[in-house]
Amino acid sequence: MRKSVVVLVNAMNSKVVFGQYYHVDSWMHRLDPRTKIVVIFLMIVSLFLLRQLVSLLVAFIVTAVLVISSKVPFSKFLGSLKMITMLLFITVIFQVLLSKAGNAIPFALELNVLNGSIILISFILFFLSRRFIRKGRFLLFVVLFLGSFVIQYYLIIGPKIINYKLVIYEAGLLSSAKIITRIVSLIFISALLTLTTKPTDLNNGLESLLKPLKLLKVNVSIMTMMISISLRFIPTLFNEAEKILKAQASRGVDFKESRFKDKITQIVSLLVPMFVISYKRAGDLADAMEARGYIPEATRTSINQLTYKWFDILTLIVSVVMITGLIVVRVTGWYAL
Repeated sequence: MRKSVVVLVNAMNSKVVFGQYYHVDSWMHRLDPRTKIVVIFLMIVSLFLLRQLVSLLVAFIVTAVLVISSKVPFSKFLGSLKMITMLLFITVIFQVLLSKAGNAIPFALELNVLNGSIILISFILFFLSRRFIRKGRFLLFVVLFLGSFVIQYYLIIGPKIINYKLVIYEAGLLSSAKIITRIVSLIFISALLTLTTKPTDLNNGLESLLKPLKLLKVNVSIMTMMISISLRFIPTLFNEAEKILKAQASRGVDFKESRFKDKITQIVSLLVPMFVISYKRAGDLADAMEARGYIPEATRTSINQLTYKWFDILTLIVSVVMITGLIVVRVTGWYAL
């Protein structure tokens, strides 16, 4: 019992959001898992149908309302963005600098002794503060990176070093805003499903929705079991990786300040125990399932039978009507969405 409590506490404190379940009483948690899967699938499809920034912002507002109404702490959803912040930043930079469509917005920048010294000192302090400031470093780097251009635009006092122009096009700004809005909405929607649905309910819901595939001789129960196990072990494996990193750090291994050649060796020393732990956990899970009489080909029953309630039916009807209307509007071209 004590071990189960420790595992539950570690899962709740894990930095990995995807694959976790956050227990709280909300209307989103009380929905049938089949309803949530269908509605979230329709929301994801609708996000790819939208092309205008205003429409994407409206979809993001709807997603934010659902997130707030789920009563799950907003920090959980923000934590799901940490792994893609670098990707978003690089995407925005490339979109802004390489897109040449639309009206041009030129910025005359000047690098002089004063602002150059401020920028240089700021970045030196940023790299020296690694031991003191550990959280939010990427956000701080983005602020310093953008702030360096602001300083070069406004602080033009002192001996000049170089003058140059930074040209930004409206299409690049618009495209980057669309990409950020769409990706953040997708991440929030995906996290909303796993945070408000228990893994067993998610497994039962997927199995119920995929029953028609049995006509094609597809073993739905095995497929849904694999999906459920994969979702369940995502935060567990990340916790194990964090433990290995801390263990190696206690032995003097530094993944951040070593040379590139040493980092490759250190990554190998991380991957090998991760593979060993994964195979060991897979073997333990297989033994536990076999000891409990699990037969993949056998017809299984569930103690918790899924039943649609009136609110589930209402939610499905509203979602289907909205996505159908969106498709009709896109196909007919009645309004640019």
